[in-house]
Amino acid sequence: MAFAGCSEAVPAESPRPKTPRSIADRFAYPVGPGEYVTAARDKRDEWYNAQDFGENNHLGEDWNKNSGGNTDCGEPVYAAAHGTITYAADAGPGWGNVIIVTHTLPNRSEVQTLYGHLQEMTRTSGEVNKREKIGTIGNANGRYLCHLHFELREIKSPLWDQIGPGYSPDRTGFLDPSNFIDKRR
Repeated sequence: MAFAGCSEAVPAESPRPKTPRSIADRFAYPVGPGEYVTAARDKRDEWYNAQDFGENNHLGEDWNKNSGGNTDCGEPVYAAAHGTITYAADAGPGWGNVIIVTHTLPNRSEVQTLYGHLQEMTRTSGEVNKREKIGTIGNANGRYLCHLHFELREIKSPLWDQIGPGYSPDRTGFLDPSNFIDKRR
């Protein structure tokens, strides 16, 4: 299943393993100090969700630092849970560098997290641990102010190892990232 308007990109060097080495039983936010980030904007939080899942048909969340502008450029991006990188590439205009990590849940079902608009990808293949740095926040090669576009999706077919449209009224397979994480912290 290819998504309309998306450029073709190369999957990560390491395909999804048939037998996962680690189970993703706990999740954390991909920015900031992890355990202390919350979905709601709070003066105590250094980070906030600038555009929530579903808002304007958004299929993810846009995470920004409270200090505004491009002050979050180059800030670390962390894997939300244990998993395997199944995609890492410059996905073209509108996306920039993107990493997708596949996570196996305790019930053996799988979900994927997508980290978009990265300035740098510090990991492009293999197993990653929860809160392991995988990249840095960027601006999709100058297209936007710096922020992290973060998606969480159910695995519906092997072809999910690619970018999607980012916005769509059809949310089939897409999950609210903050709700999912908050239930699995």
